[in-house]
Amino acid sequence: MDERRRYPRFHLKVNAKYRVLDPEEVFKLGITRNVSAEGICFESGEELRRGTHVNLEVDLMDKMPAVTLVGEIRWSLESKAPGSKKKKYVNGVKLLDIQESDEGRFLKYYCDRMVEKLAGYLKL
Repeated sequence: MDERRRYPRFHLKVNAKYRVLDPEEVFKLGITRNVSAEGICFESGEELRRGTHVNLEVDLMDKMPAVTLVGEIRWSLESKAPGSKKKKYVNGVKLLDIQESDEGRFLKYYCDRMVEKLAGYLKL
């Protein structure tokens, strides 16, 4: 299968909250799996339909408030954890918007992960 991503993804397992962009919806807990410059993969307790817009609050573990992102669900797959009766779904999100105040922190996080990975390749 051909890789279609334009940017590398980096592991990111942190707490996140998500909600479908609807004034009636409340935030639900999730966990991110990975991040790229234009997307995030996260786990949810419900299937989210392709094309659904979601608001995400992602804790970058930098002792600052969570960054706020808006994205579109591109895919959602059921994830079967061995021994678990709870359904989980893994969701691919294309980022559409980020609060201006969070953009620099998010990009710094992403660039720092890229430098760490490159340093590992170069044995720096």
